[in-house]
Amino acid sequence: MSTSTALLAFSLLLPLLLISPSQASTPPQASFPNVTGGASLGELPSNVDLFDKAKLAKHWIPALFVFGDSLVDSGNNNFLKALAKANYSPYGSTFFGKPTGRFTDGRTAADFIAQLNRLPYPPPYLGLLAERKQIPKTGVNFASGSSGILPDTGAGQFLSLDDQIQKFESVVKELRKEFKNQAEFSQHLSKAVFYISTGSNDYGLGYLFPQTGLSQKFTDKTFAQLLSQQLTLRLQTLYAMGARKFLVNNVGAIGCTPASLNFLKPSTPCDDSRNSLVSVYNDLLPAVLSKLQAELPGSKFVVSNIFKFFLDIKASPATFHITDTRNNCCVDAAGNGTTQCKEGQPPCKDVKTRLFFDAVHPTQSVHYLLVRRCFSDPTICAPMNLGQLMGA
Repeated sequence: MSTSTALLAFSLLLPLLLISPSQASTPPQASFPNVTGGASLGELPSNVDLFDKAKLAKHWIPALFVFGDSLVDSGNNNFLKALAKANYSPYGSTFFGKPTGRFTDGRTAADFIAQLNRLPYPPPYLGLLAERKQIPKTGVNFASGSSGILPDTGAGQFLSLDDQIQKFESVVKELRKEFKNQAEFSQHLSKAVFYISTGSNDYGLGYLFPQTGLSQKFTDKTFAQLLSQQLTLRLQTLYAMGARKFLVNNVGAIGCTPASLNFLKPSTPCDDSRNSLVSVYNDLLPAVLSKLQAELPGSKFVVSNIFKFFLDIKASPATFHITDTRNNCCVDAAGNGTTQCKEGQPPCKDVKTRLFFDAVHPTQSVHYLLVRRCFSDPTICAPMNLGQLMGA
């Protein structure tokens, strides 16, 4: 695949579907629990119900480990010769005031889950490695933009899901030394949440590209089955290493992103054929995870239905205080609404009411409201919500 083709593919269908309700206009401090290390929640919607800290206290988890793609990458690709990078402005402009490698204007859903539990934001593993820092007990982020479930999914240099799991294995060996005994360490891992966001790129950089040959080799159904089988193997591996609580994103509505709409130009609000394609995999996922839970003693698996979440917003944007579900907030590099942000160009002034920051990734407030909804809404996170998973 050529670099230009890979870039277009990457920008078209990255895991950006995980889009959720957005920011509102007046932004006071939200009453999340304080984050270790002094970080604050910053400006968020004033008209969104906030988490009840009294209910949270008994559910706090000791650690959060993050795996997947650019939806939750916190900067691992900064340390790679990657095509998928967000290490330049205007990324990071809303909260951090500088680019961090996150593919949004601020924090991701993974960061908000950590903050919800009074944990530091899980640092990128490759950053810890480069700076020779100690592995924190509170969790690590292994996610890498452009990666997928399948080892060959991706463009440029990236950490495949297999690479990420191998690096977690090395973290397990290091962290074990910080605990008195194996039993104490196993208890720590069993209470941690493992957040996995992957699958979008297996379609956007794989099945939908004729050059890969995947669409000739598989039908829509058999490809979805392949993805679910391969994901199962990797979840089993994490379980064998000590993971017990899993929060797994399905694949979002890839036919509704600005990149897809501007490239495909459908006559409908979304490209229904692409949404139908990923729905085949999404329909399999709950049963796959339910079967795993039945087979793996002590495990809990929760599906985060970002596909439905995104369509809910498209159907009723005002409910989520969104005024624009169609366009990206930042000026894109290609100038046609299909790519990442153009370096150095300021973002739109109404980012708090935008669904998308760039052509495929949601705004910080969208990430926040995804976590807010997952925490309490059984139609988004099931068979238990995030709060129940934390307390399980």
